[in-house]
Amino acid sequence: MNYNASGSKCYDNSSSNCNKYGRLYNWTTAKTVCPSGWHLPTKEEWDVLGNDATKLKAKSGWNDNGNGTDYYGFSALPGGYGSSDGDFGGVGDFGDWWSASEYNSSSAYYRYIEDEDADWDDSSKSRFLFSVRCVKD
Repeated sequence: MNYNASGSKCYDNSSSNCNKYGRLYNWTTAKTVCPSGWHLPTKEEWDVLGNDATKLKAKSGWNDNGNGTDYYGFSALPGGYGSSDGDFGGVGDFGDWWSASEYNSSSAYYRYIEDEDADWDDSSKSRFLFSVRCVKD
């Protein structure tokens, strides 16, 4: 998603990265950027896609850790992450996507795709900036 909203950034503050990977959002903003009729998926909705990263990855665009088969048409690209203090990392190597599910009052779950893995972790809702995919209502 490449919707320019307050609380979002382009990787390395470069618009060309937004054009390729989409914008990076904090969790609060991620919950509001999906268009009408769409929503930020929950952890359970994400789990429907399974944990096989090769099925989620785009057929091109990934660095040394390999491209995928795009089995589901998800076309995941390695957009990396950002932080509220201006740091960026991981573009080309991995991608992180917010879920709507909270871990606790200050953290939420996000899905990461790296190498052969598609798995879960939790992160600060306000400090980190991750990608967003929306699911049709």
